[in-house]
Amino acid sequence: MSKIIGTKNVNSAKLMAIALACAIINGCTMGVDQSMMTNLNMIDQYLEFFNLDSSMEGLFSAAINIGSVFGGFFAAQLIDIRRVGRKGGMFIAAVLTFLGVGLQTGARNRAMFIVGRIIIGVAVTINAVSAPTYVAEMVKPQHRGFFAGIYMASWYLAAIITTGISLGTYTEKSSWAWRGISLWQIAPSVLCLPLLAFIPETPRFLVYTNREDEALQILKNYHGNGHETPLVALEFEEIKQVLHYEKENKIGWISMLQTKGNRWRLWIIFWMGVASQLTGSNIVGTYLGLFLENAGYTSTRRQIVLNLGLQISNLFFASAGSYLTEGLGRVFILLWSTVLMGLCLFIMGAVQKYYSDGTNVNATNALIFMVFLFSGTYSFSYTPLCVSYPVEIVNYSIRTKGMAFSQVVTFGFGFFNQYVIPIALDHISWKYYMINGVYNLVQAVIIWWTFVEVKGLTLEEIDKKFDGEVHYHLDDTITEVTQLERLDTEKN
Repeated sequence: MSKIIGTKNVNSAKLMAIALACAIINGCTMGVDQSMMTNLNMIDQYLEFFNLDSSMEGLFSAAINIGSVFGGFFAAQLIDIRRVGRKGGMFIAAVLTFLGVGLQTGARNRAMFIVGRIIIGVAVTINAVSAPTYVAEMVKPQHRGFFAGIYMASWYLAAIITTGISLGTYTEKSSWAWRGISLWQIAPSVLCLPLLAFIPETPRFLVYTNREDEALQILKNYHGNGHETPLVALEFEEIKQVLHYEKENKIGWISMLQTKGNRWRLWIIFWMGVASQLTGSNIVGTYLGLFLENAGYTSTRRQIVLNLGLQISNLFFASAGSYLTEGLGRVFILLWSTVLMGLCLFIMGAVQKYYSDGTNVNATNALIFMVFLFSGTYSFSYTPLCVSYPVEIVNYSIRTKGMAFSQVVTFGFGFFNQYVIPIALDHISWKYYMINGVYNLVQAVIIWWTFVEVKGLTLEEIDKKFDGEVHYHLDDTITEVTQLERLDTEKN
């Protein structure tokens, strides 16, 4: 258990920065992986070492999803254990990453590489359930959208570094052309572990495990500069009453289907998981090299340099999306971004149909522009929201279960998508973009009719949106004072 600072004058912003940095850094493992596989699929030494055709190339990339789906069946139970918690989940994820990266980097055959990626997949899911939950449960309501989005946006910073490393290793004649990139994947875990000793558990987890004094002290330190402000008092009272209600009503796995509100939550979580994979991001992500070859870009160096520029652009748009989440709202961003990505896919498919030989420079440049526009749109919307939005809409007792369900759906469709894409592009080429574009328009309709806006609400207040009622009752005077304090905080 981390030491709780008990002084009256502490800097909540600095304490929160350390806590969030730990969770965000650990989440970069997946960001490294996505960029790593994009670059490996461009490097001849990697393709030749394992003798990969389009089918095996898809399996190697998608193998991480096998572990992620498997991890989804027990990650929630694991981090709800009193002696584990959200911090323990991040620690276990880091240790498993060490093991998986070791096997992947030292792989002598296909089986060893795939097993390493499956273990990394388990680690990714455990972390994807614990770290975003940690972020959502620690930050103030008005900052939740931004920091939860930054958790995902940081993946692109990891991707930029990974692509830079690829530029330095791909010319190696030995297997270190790809092993060096693989070894880098261990870096987020190495950076995260020292910070874990200095961060606390979340107040909600502590209240749920009957450690209310610790929870209140953490709220004072991290939200009130060491003081029990009206806002801290309100948050603590909301948390206690809502968790008391959930305990009394024995909310668990079966509860995820018993009420209309929870079924609504699962519906949104399901479609967020599907959309994060099937909106087309993997076409210009994991298989960027194959995409560029179809567009006439055959130079490995040109492909990696273009990927580096793409990741820098994505980092900018993901950060902007995280910043604007609270202002524009979740549903508005998801709806119009999905429509724009669908239009991009239609244009990309048409250009591929008529100019796929790469002889028309203008057409090739237009195609590359559409790649940047599509990726920027995805980064602005789904990158910050595919994890932060699901974790917001589920109440405490099913939060980790909802996140585990999200990971099973996301990585289940991710496996299908990453395995199918290289085969589909080989066989039906531009038609695949058209099919994907139609799906995007269908997804936009689903978002328009069924998704719920939750900007500016506390995790406890979001319950009313789905259940039609709140599960706490507070003194009117406390509430009025706190609302004034909250508005003042938002202005500053």
